[in-house]
Amino acid sequence: MHHTPPPPPISPALTAELRYLHQVMQAIEILAEQPTLCVVAYGKIWRYPDLLSTSLRYAYLAQLHGFDVSPFKQWFNKDSALFAQHGLSWNFG
Repeated sequence: MHHTPPPPPISPALTAELRYLHQVMQAIEILAEQPTLCVVAYGKIWRYPDLLSTSLRYAYLAQLHGFDVSPFKQWFNKDSALFAQHGLSWNFG
């Protein structure tokens, strides 16, 4: 019988980053509906391209932690040209 080794442990730093990005995404989610706005949060001015790049990192970290990211992948596939316009791609399986 073939045994698949367990995934490597996730570092506390990656878990902390996922928690932080969760908070950021809650603060900037308005940009998904109003992409011309700017949001000031966590000491930074966030714009629509920031929402896109942050969502990619957030989905990657969530996937590492075992969360289902299929809704994100569906959004990404639907709007892949928009992500590509900002130089972003999904390279995480």
